[in-house]
Amino acid sequence: MRLLSALSLLFSPLLLTQCVEKADHRPVSAGTLAKLDTQVVSKAQFMEMLKHHGPRPTAPVTVPMDILARLPIVDVQIGPKGKVPMMLDTGASRTMIQASLAVKKKLPILNPTEMTVEMKGVVGSEQGRIGLLDPLTVGTWSVHDYPCFVRTYQSQMLYLADFPESLLGFDLAHENCTYLTLDYPRNRAVFGFGQNYTARPGARTSKTPFIVKKGVPFITVKSGGVSWEALVDSGSFNGIEINEEIAARLKLQNQGQKIEGLYLLSIGGTVTSSEANMRTVKLKDLNVFSGTYRDAEVDISPGIPRIGSFFLKDYRVTFDFKRKLLWLEW
Repeated sequence: MRLLSALSLLFSPLLLTQCVEKADHRPVSAGTLAKLDTQVVSKAQFMEMLKHHGPRPTAPVTVPMDILARLPIVDVQIGPKGKVPMMLDTGASRTMIQASLAVKKKLPILNPTEMTVEMKGVVGSEQGRIGLLDPLTVGTWSVHDYPCFVRTYQSQMLYLADFPESLLGFDLAHENCTYLTLDYPRNRAVFGFGQNYTARPGARTSKTPFIVKKGVPFITVKSGGVSWEALVDSGSFNGIEINEEIAARLKLQNQGQKIEGLYLLSIGGTVTSSEANMRTVKLKDLNVFSGTYRDAEVDISPGIPRIGSFFLKDYRVTFDFKRKLLWLEW
């Protein structure tokens, strides 16, 4: 059996300070796993199906994008009918759905004796399965036999019972599009095809190079003469986050105001903000997206450094895949 690895399929802290409900993290039921087993196909069958994605559009595809708990949500269609809300998560290297949805949609599942996947989050890791979406439809664009990860654990809170459990990863746009735009102010996402990205006439713009590592986008951030790579993660509800390693380089170890009362929901489990020693600190200067922010507040949290939707929410954010530039417009 071969084990694949994926980078940081993240569920961000979604529980507000005044809430005290314990997050629930557990395996899916034995009955759900048994149903998944009835949908198993061999590796040879699976690889044959991967050859049939279908044609790409020739014009941009625009879809509505709602904001829930600070995070972008889009409706897609899996199979011949039925809308499925998914978090549009640029911090996830692969599109992921819950096992219960894979059962409901009767998706082909790669035989776990031949291949499984290890999904890593900021709290831990989980072993999942690999399925095929046929088709995955976003607006007017349909992709046939598209591979996805199938999560065999679940993380839930009653407080956020309606929050989508599945996510649309960075892979779909990165592998197929010339650009991806998350237009937070106008509540829409645009999947570009063919042509180069062009900023809106009259808009104020800032742009910076980005690189893709292990399937997700990173930019360079600087403060006090120290630079680091930060994941541009629309699936994080925070703003700018650094980890303990970067905090030490900035000489901020053991400093900052502790963050109380939050739960971090992630692949691999849940943890409280106190257990994770999450803190807020101020940086005298923060250089990001060709701009300098003075007395910038950043959070120290587990995992890799990130730039989340709380920072991005005021902008039209575009990943220009042809020129490897990340645009902000306002």
